[in-house]
Order: sequence, then structure tokens, then C-alpha cells
Amino acid sequence: MFGDSTILRLILSQVFSIYLMLLMVPLKEPQKRNTLIVLLGTVLITFMNALVIINFGIEFYIRFYFLTLMVPYIVIFSLLAFYKNAKFIFALLSIQIINNVTIINGLFASYLFFGENTPFIDTIARALTYILFLPIVIKYIRPTYLKMAEMLNKGWWILNSALILSYLLAYFVLFVPDDIFKRPEYFAHAYIGIMLSLLIYAIIFFLFIEIKTKIDIEHDKELLSSQVSSLAAQSEEITTIAYKDALTGVYNRYSLYRQMDIFIQSNQSFLVVFIDLDNLKEINDTYDHTKGDYYLKQFALAVQEAIKDFGKVYRFAGDEFVCLITHNFAQFDSEVFKNNVIKEMVIDIPFQGLSMGLSLYPQDGLNSDDLISLADQAMYAKKNAKKAHR
Repeated sequence: MFGDSTILRLILSQVFSIYLMLLMVPLKEPQKRNTLIVLLGTVLITFMNALVIINFGIEFYIRFYFLTLMVPYIVIFSLLAFYKNAKFIFALLSIQIINNVTIINGLFASYLFFGENTPFIDTIARALTYILFLPIVIKYIRPTYLKMAEMLNKGWWILNSALILSYLLAYFVLFVPDDIFKRPEYFAHAYIGIMLSLLIYAIIFFLFIEIKTKIDIEHDKELLSSQVSSLAAQSEEITTIAYKDALTGVYNRYSLYRQMDIFIQSNQSFLVVFIDLDNLKEINDTYDHTKGDYYLKQFALAVQEAIKDFGKVYRFAGDEFVCLITHNFAQFDSEVFKNNVIKEMVIDIPFQGLSMGLSLYPQDGLNSDDLISLADQAMYAKKNAKKAHR
């Protein structure tokens, strides 16, 4: 009989063990109430096991502590734990591996100092081992286990089987058929067994971290791809806002000057067709501005269809449009073009006609402003001639 020292060792082990369990086994809501239940249960279980040691002796306790100590904890935590079944068992086995290390260190310290089971020395060695493991549990083991519990749904019993086998091996070496003090040469075997347990545990965590890293990389790739797609869509939207006219959908005045400058810098010949809608004010006055806007949009579509492969259409301002003809402009016929526009103007409002003026780079001007001005003047000359003819 070891008296108070044995009970002290029991209490110390339970203090550290229950702290590890509360770290590794998240409790269901309400957590404060469930934590209080666990602590009260711990006091009761520790008291019961102290009575077993006092009345039946330490060897009886060693043989049956699984029933008197482990089973009650499994019952309490299985009822209150957030993760159930195999995930919960894995957390308990993780703690038991640490407990096995502390048991071996405590027994070995007792053997080195006194050659027998000395609870006081055992208690000191266990306390130091627990203190050594606590930061490892907090920083590495607990976060990894919680990620595993969140991500993995299958394979837990395979992991648990490996831990159970390693636990049984350590218990067999330490206490079966006799406790290790009657065969001290088995301390080496015990440490080999516990190192095997730790190695198995490290491999499990290493493989999970590798898998999670690959999953995270794939997730990051998908996220990056999604962000790239989103940025591409936003870029396209910004481009549309910057380069296209909001009302008609054709290119805007900024795009016109930008494109003309590109052609001029590359010394590429092109034809400027300046177009003005006739009598748009009358349309707005006779109907309303909504109809006038619709008239403008339909006209822009008609010009796009009529110009086809010759070039592009730009809204210059208000009811004024410009076409840049870059392909086969020598074959461009303004009357054919005008008739094609009229043909495409399918609208319930009578088409009021259009006026056009042309300029050619580089024959008629060497910069954008001169070319636009010349085409504009030619357009107004035709518009005035049309009015005079009426």
C-alpha cells in the first residue's frame, strides 16, 4: 500500500487528462453547462477510483482501471461531445497515447530511483511529461484533429484500429502477464511500443495534412479561376462603359479618336463617313424623347447592318454618327449605303432621312480633327443643298 502518494498520482493524472479531453473533445451547446457536468463527473470518477485503490490495492486497480476509469469517461463524453462515434473515439485514443507516454515515464523514473513502483517519483515524472505535451497538443494536435473531424466522414475506424492496436501493445508490455517492475528489461520494449504508437499517430497526421494541402491548393485554384472569370467579366463591362455608347451600343466618340490615331500612326488609309440624322428634333417634338431614343437606337443598328464588313460605326454626338471604312473603301458607294440604311430602318415612325459627308486619309487630312471637320463640312453642305432644293 502506497498511501496518499498513490491517491495524489491518481488526482494529478485526472487533472491533466480531463484538461486534455476538454481540449480535444468539443462539447455540445450549452458548453458552460456541459463543461460543469464533465468536471463534476470527473470528481465523482476520481473519488470512486481512489476508493478502489484504497480497498482493493494498486494491482487490482491496474488490472481493471479501464472499467473503473475509462468507461465512465467514455459514457460522459459520448453523451456530451459534439463529434460522435468514431471521431469521438479517435480523440480519446489520442489522449490515451499521451497518457501511455506519461505512465511509462513515471514507471521508468520510479525504477531508476528506487527499483520499484514509487508513486511520488511517478507523479513528478508524469507531471513533467504532461507539461511537455500540453503546448504540442494545443498548437498542433488539437487544430489538426478538429480539421480532420470537419473534413473527413469515412475512414475513422481504420485510424482508430491502428491506435487501438498500439495502445494494447503498450498495455501488454507494461502490465501483462506481470507489471514491468518484475521484468525491467521490458522497459526498452515499452518505449519501442510507445514510439511505434507516436509514429503511427504522426503518419496519420502527416498524411491528412498532405491531403488537406492538396485540397486547399485545388480550392485556391478554383477560387483563383473564379476571380479571374469575375475580373474578366468586370473588365469587359468596364471596356463596354469606356468604349461604347450607353444608348445605342455602338462605339463612342472616345473610341473613334482612339481608332483614328491608331490608323494614322500605322499609316493605314481609311475613309471617314460623317452621318447626321435629318429632323430628329421633329421626332422628339411630335412623339416624345423615349420614341426619339428608340429611333436613334434603330438607326444605329441599321447603319451597323448596312456597313457590314466595310468598317465600324461610332456615335459622335447626339444625332451624329461616324463610320470608319478600312476595307475596300474605294468600292464604297454612299448612295448604295444610304439606301441600305433606309431599307434596314424597320420602324413604326416615318424615317426622316440622313445626310453624309466623306473625307479620306491621308489625301484630305493628316490628323483626326481635320478629317472629322472636313467630313462634317461636306455633310452640312449636302444638308443645306437638300433644304435649298425643297
